[in-house]
Amino acid sequence: MKETGQEQTDQDAGTSPQHGPRPFDEAWREIEKRHAWDIRVTEYNNPEPAVSRFPFVWSDYDNCYAAVFREKYRLDQIIAEAEDDWDALLRLRHWVFTNMVNDTRASVSGVEPFTILDPFVLLDASRAGGTFWCSHFSMVMVAAGTACGLPVRKLSVDCEHTSAEKGTHHGVVDVWVSRFRKWVHMDPNYDHHFELDGVPMSTEEIGKRWQTHRGEGIQAVIGPECRPVERGRRGKPEDHEARTHFWHSIECRNDVFRRDGRRSKSMAVMPVDEARKAQRWFQGTPPNTFEKRGYADGTLMRTEDLSDAYPDLDAAVLDVRSPHKMPYYCRVGIATPCSPFFSHYEVRIDDGAPERMEGIEYPWRLHPGPCTFEARTVSLGGWPGPAYRIAVHVDANKERTPAWP
Repeated sequence: MKETGQEQTDQDAGTSPQHGPRPFDEAWREIEKRHAWDIRVTEYNNPEPAVSRFPFVWSDYDNCYAAVFREKYRLDQIIAEAEDDWDALLRLRHWVFTNMVNDTRASVSGVEPFTILDPFVLLDASRAGGTFWCSHFSMVMVAAGTACGLPVRKLSVDCEHTSAEKGTHHGVVDVWVSRFRKWVHMDPNYDHHFELDGVPMSTEEIGKRWQTHRGEGIQAVIGPECRPVERGRRGKPEDHEARTHFWHSIECRNDVFRRDGRRSKSMAVMPVDEARKAQRWFQGTPPNTFEKRGYADGTLMRTEDLSDAYPDLDAAVLDVRSPHKMPYYCRVGIATPCSPFFSHYEVRIDDGAPERMEGIEYPWRLHPGPCTFEARTVSLGGWPGPAYRIAVHVDANKERTPAWP
């Protein structure tokens, strides 16, 4: 078929008119011009990660106290047969549930604040017959996840209620799960989480589902075997459990193994929307209710941007750059905005064996036919992050003449 004048101009410029818009089009154009190729992007799994404006902090994986915690309680054995990070987190949650005893009259309630937040003290006291509140379960879950190189954050949740009503203030956690590329709500106090259509939910998703559907469709799932149950915890049968997640705040400092001698109250991020902005968060029992601590002193940072509360972790964002003068190669930059226990990147070319990479740029050698580039982070605990992937198909164009710069 005879080409039009515009199509011929495109060919002379080293482009392929059938492609249309392509990610990193400038880099592909340069490679096409140099080698007389046509490059078609066949797969593009490279989402832009959400980045928070607030600092979230975890203890280092190789913190000496984290290492002792891991060894003392044999956590490596708990997760030894885990299939992936999600399976490991389910096993750790169950371990916390079976090693702590819940009671509203917590036996450590009068102990000095520094001590009651120490996960070693909490577990030792539990094994000596102590009982604990939900927040203590959450602290031990944060410690267990951190010691195994898995990001876990402490949260507070509460129901939608007025100052004249009793709230349901409760301590839970969020865990980052690379299998799902999202944050997932967990309650170690009751060894459960919630799912919608078989997909584990974040705390924000649970709260939104209460606002829009009064929790319809949410399934409580309990134990490491993920057994569906009618409810995850006790409550009024007429009240869906999603109601208890209307409010939530997320602590920024989850470095539970720090030894600064203060144990100061952590700054916390609270997502707000129109429904939440129209109300106030109250705690306590009527008539002695009070506004949620943090409104006045600035430790509760309200935000309408969900990226602030739910940043994507362990990303390996790909950036295809214009090539150097070496033939066949293009440059792929890799970056991770936030990877708490980062060790290195793992790269796979054409679905081959994984290669360890510790730099920030990889020379990807292209060739006629299908070409794939896949990268992910790997943590110090050995956990792989989500896969970021680009696939192209390269065809030789005999009607072109290679044009080197």
